[in-house]
Amino acid sequence: MHVDPFSESVGSVVPDGASICVYEDEFKSVYWVRRGDLVDVLTFTKVDALLAANRAEANDFSKTSKLGNMVKIASVPTALHYQMQAEGITQDDKAIARFLNDSDNAKFRTNSLRV
Repeated sequence: MHVDPFSESVGSVVPDGASICVYEDEFKSVYWVRRGDLVDVLTFTKVDALLAANRAEANDFSKTSKLGNMVKIASVPTALHYQMQAEGITQDDKAIARFLNDSDNAKFRTNSLRV
């Protein structure tokens, strides 16, 4: 029998000390983990899948084709985005450009344009 975790209370779906996967796609998995009266929500990013998707997009990118006003330049894991936000990087265009143009962060890029 399949139980829809969103139609039940967390206590009835997840026994104490157990965990249940409530969402999963190619890039992340989300689990509810119960500890007594508390429930933790854990998100695991599948970084290898994200980097592989970035590499595929970068390989398909063509500098010679017509580019619109909005061009995707990168995709970063959510946790890294939140870390960059906490450090003030996401609010600073020059800091974002430095981060994305740094060769150490090339795997996050989805094209070879310079920011």
